Amino acid sequence: MLRFLILLAILTFAACSSDPDPDPDPDAGHTDTNAVNADSDAGDTTEDVSDDSDAGDNGENGPDPLACPTLPEPTGQIVEVTQANLADLPHLVRTADPDTHFVFAPGTYDLPNTLHVRSPGLSFRSSTGDAEDVVLDGRYEVNSLFLVNASDVTIAHLTLTRANHHAVHISPGGEATEDVVGSDLYGLRILDIAQQFVKVNSNGARTAFVDDGRLECSYFELTDEGRPQVDPTATGCYTGGIDAHSSRGWLVRNNDFIDIYCDGAGLAEHAVHFWSASRDTLVENNRIIGCARGVGFGLSQSGNERDYADDPYPDVEGYIGHYDGLIRNNIIYADHEWYDTGIELAQARGARVYHNTIYTPDATGAFSSIDYRFPNTNAVIRNNLTDRISVRNDATATVDHNLEDIGPDLFVDAAALNFRLVASATDAIDQGITVDDAGIDIDGNPRTAGEAPDIGAHEFVD
Repeated sequence: MLRFLILLAILTFAACSSDPDPDPDPDAGHTDTNAVNADSDAGDTTEDVSDDSDAGDNGENGPDPLACPTLPEPTGQIVEVTQANLADLPHLVRTADPDTHFVFAPGTYDLPNTLHVRSPGLSFRSSTGDAEDVVLDGRYEVNSLFLVNASDVTIAHLTLTRANHHAVHISPGGEATEDVVGSDLYGLRILDIAQQFVKVNSNGARTAFVDDGRLECSYFELTDEGRPQVDPTATGCYTGGIDAHSSRGWLVRNNDFIDIYCDGAGLAEHAVHFWSASRDTLVENNRIIGCARGVGFGLSQSGNERDYADDPYPDVEGYIGHYDGLIRNNIIYADHEWYDTGIELAQARGARVYHNTIYTPDATGAFSSIDYRFPNTNAVIRNNLTDRISVRNDATATVDHNLEDIGPDLFVDAAALNFRLVASATDAIDQGITVDDAGIDIDGNPRTAGEAPDIGAHEFVD
């Protein structure tokens, strides 16, 4: 709770199906204990439904590029949700016409069943624009709170909690031939989900996928009360933040992922995980605090493939777990023994990892800050503040202008999770290299303050 309160203070100030790897190398066990969960529900779309951004200047030069304004009010067909029509809500959602908007009055709603979204253009949001005002509670009696089989669906400004499977599960229908696109998850508060908080996957036939989605300005937390409810059946700790299979073009920006781990029951999945031949994922300006694993592109040496018409790497033989993609300007911190790895690249071809701060000196079970492995991994890793960068299993990468073995002396107040650089952090200030697509720092500042970019997620501003 103290860490959570500290984080809130900082944010206010900042304005806001793979097999286990058989490789015998001595470091291999750190993630392989959880590889068995690779595709245990990669094609599952069954739920309990029986009741039929552009970066800009910060401060005086323009609007805050990392602000999280309330979405505009919807126009068109509106369904006002109150306790009076809650019992009918699953039916209303399942049979809704396209472009219907469900607006919830303040209150806590004990959902009677999964909200199964089958029409495109639907939206779900609180009437106030404040996620804390509307709570959709599954009470560990509903599998997934939302099952989305349609495009252009928005879920925003709601608190989602206590689902047996997922808060939001997005997947095409079983026989679908058209991809689901345009999923918009914004300004959500998601707490204590027993499996992955957000699940994204193809249909079972792998004839349709989920592309071009957005997860932004949202808060994920696994609390001490929710941790005993995590599903233990697959790996002992079958939970994670957003877990996406075979998805292309997703944006994960400006979110908080807090304490997604299990204490001794098994290794949780990543806060942000795109794999099974996902592509072109952008993960930026997130704060990942106290999670077992931070960001993952790929996982295992083999897995489900996806055929892309343009075949971006025709000369590469074998499985690619993630194509291209960019991980930049994120903060990853943990101080418990259940932390494993900050950024993991496994069969990740063309991945770029820029300007991240990964600080875990008190995580006694830590494996690595940035780990890249397997022969089809070829990445660029630059301008990161880390404890350790590791390479395994014949992976290749361009690795330079990073700083390892970092200590608290670089930061304003690491104990309070304030990872802005101090003026004396000369090993980091102006020590980076200019890279295309560096983005803005985690405070929204451009990388132009000094003679060269700074290393890490924060650009020093005097």
